[in-house]
Amino acid sequence: MITKAIQTAQDNSGHFHIARMDSKHAATTAYPSGIDIESSPAVDVSRDYNINAEKQVRYAEISEEAQQKYGKTVRGLTNRHVQLITIGSSIGTGMFVGIGSALARSGPLSVFLGFTFFAVFILWPLFMAAAEMCSWLPVRGSIFQFAERYVDPALGFAGGYVYWYGALMLVISDFTGCVSVIAFWDDKTNPGYYILLTLGLSLLLNLVAVKYYGEVEFVTASFKIILMLSLLAATFVTMLGGNPNHDRYGFRYWEKPMKEYLESGSLGRFLGFWRVFIYAAFACGGPDVVMMTSAEVQNPRVVIPRATKKIYFRLGLFYIVGTLALGIICPADDPTLLRSLEDGSTGSATSPWVIGLQRHGVNGVANLVNAVVLSSAWSCGNAYVYSSSRTLYALAINGKAPAIFKKCLNNGVPIYALAAVAAVSCLSFLNATTSTNTVLGWFINLSSVSFMITYMIILVTYIKFRKAVQHQVGLESLYFRTPFGIQPYASYFSLGFASIIVFFNGFYIFWPGAFDASGFISCYFGVFFFAIMFVFWKVYKKTKFVKSSEADIFSGKQAIDDEEEEFVRSKAEIPLHTYQRMLDRFLF
Repeated sequence: MITKAIQTAQDNSGHFHIARMDSKHAATTAYPSGIDIESSPAVDVSRDYNINAEKQVRYAEISEEAQQKYGKTVRGLTNRHVQLITIGSSIGTGMFVGIGSALARSGPLSVFLGFTFFAVFILWPLFMAAAEMCSWLPVRGSIFQFAERYVDPALGFAGGYVYWYGALMLVISDFTGCVSVIAFWDDKTNPGYYILLTLGLSLLLNLVAVKYYGEVEFVTASFKIILMLSLLAATFVTMLGGNPNHDRYGFRYWEKPMKEYLESGSLGRFLGFWRVFIYAAFACGGPDVVMMTSAEVQNPRVVIPRATKKIYFRLGLFYIVGTLALGIICPADDPTLLRSLEDGSTGSATSPWVIGLQRHGVNGVANLVNAVVLSSAWSCGNAYVYSSSRTLYALAINGKAPAIFKKCLNNGVPIYALAAVAAVSCLSFLNATTSTNTVLGWFINLSSVSFMITYMIILVTYIKFRKAVQHQVGLESLYFRTPFGIQPYASYFSLGFASIIVFFNGFYIFWPGAFDASGFISCYFGVFFFAIMFVFWKVYKKTKFVKSSEADIFSGKQAIDDEEEEFVRSKAEIPLHTYQRMLDRFLF
């Protein structure tokens, strides 16, 4: 059979009408919330959604009986929600405060090059891979479910738990970061109270319907985008002399652009540069959030590709231009910066942005920056409370976690999965008895490695997915394809690059006289955890690697096709004003 596509036409009254078409060409219009109404390409699925259907393999499918017993998540996120949630989860305290340590250790050029290489060679292939896979099949738990379908069920099992663990570590590190930011104003109160306040508020927000969660993330992410753009503008103006001191400082602080680390000479400068990649793995992100939200996005075949391209462009701007501006406005050897890091100062007191502005006579910004950084840290933690709860829910749906975690409220919130996340997040209270910076350092390393492993899993999965699609239906059937025709070569390169970063992420621990047991664990625990989970499931279930000709690229697709068709129908008669269409096109 041929999957029928949907075509819309607009009459003079500004309303949309739908007509059927059996074509591989898509027709595109738009509706008021800014999401295009686009037809799906026709795909020959005459093989009844692959031979796995004969084996009664079901992925991401919830029977009517199970829905009545447990409930299910709902598609309540729009295009702008996906973009701002992803950006909000990817720009946290790391870009505003924590990056000062990387600048002081490695120098401005090393930070700029490290973030640029990471954004171009790691993030871009990942975003494109996520868009291709999730626009084809936007299902629950896509990261590890795809790994199970296309590579090996053992990889899906291990990948699911590694991502869940990594997301939990980010939840803990972000709420610990909130305490660090609050301590700028109040370092007397027991930090446990502030952890309870910030974590509790996030958990309460995650109890409401996903569309309201999306609105809150939209607002908080908007704050940090405005702050980032303001800091970039302030750097440009002040470097040209637009500051109270009338000092045209330009690139004055780049006299020694790469600092030596552990060793002297070229080797020391290279080691300082390489150390930036470890921090970039923590500060940069996004593709995982796109994949985890795909199951709750309206009109995903259109929203995911469009949102992904715009997300990457904006994040690339912030990561690349942001680190360039950072090295311009604040010298790596600034006494205030070095002293604040040595003293364990908190909040915006350690922000190189604030220190740089104050150095050039722009005072009174510390409190404002601190307030926005606080919302930024909380927003990141909130986003990963969402991601980690949905991950556990999806693991349960696929039989890899206890069935109790399938339970959803009437508004689509997986209540027991959220409760489990809340319980583990209580590790944040370690901050009440241990130095904030020490605790934060532990969880930064733990989360960085787990996310790098997750990125590697996504890349391996995409390479196999592409082969399966090419073998079964042809690449022209995809709803979205990476521009310039550089896939899968970009993914192969990115996979190799990521593997090297993971393997050498703790190189400084093995330097003579520098070994530290806690540092070794935080750097390599994720690697051992992944290996143990993979071997356990492979031996326990006797799994086999999936052949491209047998990979299940169809299970669940028809239900999503029908759901998308119904969504397009429901929006077809809603008028859309020209100004709304233009605003949505340019902003979202």
